[in-house]
Amino acid sequence: MYIDWRTVFQTTLPGMVPSVFPGVVLGLLVTAASAAVNPPAAHAVEDVRSAVVLMYHRFGEQDLPSTNIKLDQFRAHLAVIEERGQPVLPLAEMMARIEAGETLPDRSLAITVDDAYRSFMTEAWPLLKARGYPVTLFVSTDPVDEGHARYLSWDEIRQLRDEGVTIGHHGAAHLNMVDAGVEASRADLRRATARFEAELGERPDLFAYPYGEFSLAIRDMIEAEGFKAAMAQHSGGIHTGDDVYTIPRFALNERYGGADRFRMISQVRALHVTDAVPPGPVIADRDKNPPVYGFTVVDGAPAASAFNCFSSHQSGRIEPKVLGGKRVEIRYDRPMPAGRHRTTCTVMGEGGRWYWHGKFFYVPAS
Repeated sequence: MYIDWRTVFQTTLPGMVPSVFPGVVLGLLVTAASAAVNPPAAHAVEDVRSAVVLMYHRFGEQDLPSTNIKLDQFRAHLAVIEERGQPVLPLAEMMARIEAGETLPDRSLAITVDDAYRSFMTEAWPLLKARGYPVTLFVSTDPVDEGHARYLSWDEIRQLRDEGVTIGHHGAAHLNMVDAGVEASRADLRRATARFEAELGERPDLFAYPYGEFSLAIRDMIEAEGFKAAMAQHSGGIHTGDDVYTIPRFALNERYGGADRFRMISQVRALHVTDAVPPGPVIADRDKNPPVYGFTVVDGAPAASAFNCFSSHQSGRIEPKVLGGKRVEIRYDRPMPAGRHRTTCTVMGEGGRWYWHGKFFYVPAS
């Protein structure tokens, strides 16, 4: 079995540099080699209850590589989807089925795009439209109102909507909602809603957190405002019955948009877990930093003892503590500094498909 080590590394911890975190690389090499030599036994997992949401920003804007996907990369992604015959579902349909606990077509995908850059309309949408792939475009209203050159206009957004693009809500000023707090975030949200209603005649009912950041209070406010689902940005598969207001998405950009990586992430299986603690992502109490992260593996998921866990704030593989065969605890070796952090637990499954669970943490600056 051939293993592209760089692809495995990038898939498990996007955004980290191998030369800076050699322990993580070594851990991944050992993990992947073990999976290749001793593939795990088949697991009785219902793949038809698992799905993946993809996230893009810019297309062919190569002066901004951190948020851009090259056009040849994007075409390669579409070729993978076509080659496999993967079903691309409207995001609203996928979320409704996830919330209801319904089955999904195997390898189901949804495609989302954040921030309403013009390159979506000129470069990506013609390719998606030609293939009949549904897509949701999350719009922040302030840049549109301000007429920034690289953003779509309201006329262009209306045209896209009329051609079949689902328009999503991304707030007004692209706030960091955790730092801004619930009341300021609600005011920003409602200000954007007024603009959507004035320009489109209705308010979108799907939301994407700016920067993918949220607290439990922000999450609850989004639900109370009547949205049907909300998208974050930590990686992972989705399992039916998961919370539709904290949906993970795989972010694609130039560095992490290669075809091999896309082949891997676009067909991951969700690890079905429950009873996660701490339940929210915000770590504001210094006495609880680092947190002890724990969750219970649901029957049918891979054995907890086979998990390989990593964190973006420390090097090397984290050896999970397995209690009673199903309860997993992850104990970090150092506090998390201010900012965003991600923990990822994966295990290789049958057919070369990864089971994947991601957790997002946020530590306020003060």
